[in-house]
Amino acid sequence: MGVGIRHAGAEDLPAAAALWQQLDAYHRSLGLMFPEVDNAPQLWAENFQRTLGRFSFLWLAEQGSDAVGFLMARVKQSPAYLGGKQIGEISDLFVQPAARGAGAAAQLVQAAMQKFAELQVHSVEVQVQAGNDDGLAFWHKQGFATDLTLVRKRL
Repeated sequence: MGVGIRHAGAEDLPAAAALWQQLDAYHRSLGLMFPEVDNAPQLWAENFQRTLGRFSFLWLAEQGSDAVGFLMARVKQSPAYLGGKQIGEISDLFVQPAARGAGAAAQLVQAAMQKFAELQVHSVEVQVQAGNDDGLAFWHKQGFATDLTLVRKRL
């Protein structure tokens, strides 16, 4: 069965949050340094609910009526000393392993990039968890180039 991509709304946040929980588990398996929070999926959804459709945007990948992937994107502004430009950010992208290989992730990215083009953002950024070599290769294949490396020290 093929995968369909659609723009999603607030009513789809619970399905996206369930997928985000799987993404979070994967990032933790790679060494994500932030503490686990009991109701993290709910908090993640609430974080975007206020701005969904204005400054943040959600797309779902579906097989039949099942959500098998999602992309969350938002628009932010760079500091004045960096030009004060509108920047697109793909904050989260995930496709369940069983649904991979059919181009769903690339289709989700294409939908977000089209929205960012409509909004005339300066550039689009993505953070990739250290150790996610497949993820980094995917983003490079989508035309993204490494621009900044983030290091963190836990105190």
